[in-house]
Amino acid sequence: MTSPWTICNATLPGRDGRWRVSIHADRIISVEPDTSGDRADVDGRAWNAGGRLVSSAFVDPHVHIDKALISDRVADGADVAGLSEAIRAVRLLKADFTVEDVAARARQSLNMGLAHGTTTVRTNCEVDRYVGQRAVEGINRAARAMAGKVDVQVTAFPQEGWFNTAGSLEDGAGPFITEAVEKGVRIVGGNVNRAIWPSDPERQVDETFALAKLHDCDIDYHLDNWDAELAFTLPYVAKKTIEQGWQGRVAVSHIASLACVSHAVAIDTIDLMKKADLQVCVLPTRIRLTRTLELMEAGVNVSCGTDNMRDPFVRFGDADPLKAMLLLAQLTKQLHNAGLEKVWQTMTSNAARMLRLESYGLAPGCLADLIVLDAPSVPDAILQQSTRLAVVKRGVQVSGPVQIAPAAY
Repeated sequence: MTSPWTICNATLPGRDGRWRVSIHADRIISVEPDTSGDRADVDGRAWNAGGRLVSSAFVDPHVHIDKALISDRVADGADVAGLSEAIRAVRLLKADFTVEDVAARARQSLNMGLAHGTTTVRTNCEVDRYVGQRAVEGINRAARAMAGKVDVQVTAFPQEGWFNTAGSLEDGAGPFITEAVEKGVRIVGGNVNRAIWPSDPERQVDETFALAKLHDCDIDYHLDNWDAELAFTLPYVAKKTIEQGWQGRVAVSHIASLACVSHAVAIDTIDLMKKADLQVCVLPTRIRLTRTLELMEAGVNVSCGTDNMRDPFVRFGDADPLKAMLLLAQLTKQLHNAGLEKVWQTMTSNAARMLRLESYGLAPGCLADLIVLDAPSVPDAILQQSTRLAVVKRGVQVSGPVQIAPAAY
């Protein structure tokens, strides 16, 4: 069994002073104040952080690594300006996806995130008549290859819409979601948007809940992703969550239309969301956000994700949580220290809660999933986009230019 080792003279998020974090095997065994400062002994089993920030590793709760890194496959001049156009563009591309292709791009995406400090992700994965189950197979292959470095949760995602509605964009991914769940995917995805699908959004919610209840799965919706009140199914989802006893197990991403309803309707809806313990994920690369600060102030758990990366939906990106957090801080005007500390939580503790991670955090008994940043504080790390010096997964260093752990990686 490996001997304990320590990170000493460290700054921790949300805590004053300097700290010693001791690790044994895959767990944190103690977190204690450190008054030795730069005089801390370094004997090969202790690394002196020199006041740098040590944090729980990043959790990215909303990515799309099945279709990441394909923007170069889109024909020059192709119209992908809107949501419907991007769906059509990906539809053409994913018909040619192979298991090997998805696995290679997914692994590259996970390694990009790992270098930036991300050791857990939840990825949406499209299943439909164009790609079948090949993308799920590819993601699973990549997850196996990255085991011990990055943990991957998979959501079976109906990008094409749940029902098959003739003469429309909606192309019936529902049966493929069922197949994916029956084969082992543990999160039922939904794509609920009255503005682009002609079908009844409440019916999709009913069917996704029925499937989740049957197989004891969590639910993760792309919900109300439209800049108008037309697409506003959020209250129905919250009520359904309470009715079905699925509190804490339902995530809703985007919910942009919440920003378009009246203030009175928004207040009532946010209160309902709180009662349902809905998990909210905001995606700042979309630019138009929901009522992020109001949700936070109400006590709703709000996470942030990096979302799409270099595909027809979002052409840029490198899976870096610090960039997503800085953009979120800019859009919500949370550039003061207290605001930046809240933003930090959206890709650490809040995201871990959304994914229902056990043993996450900076406390004795938690898994030793850590990052060391070349910054003296959380605000500095976000504003300066600081270098990730080391990334530790379950007590083993798995990335970073500075060796802090006693064992080679």
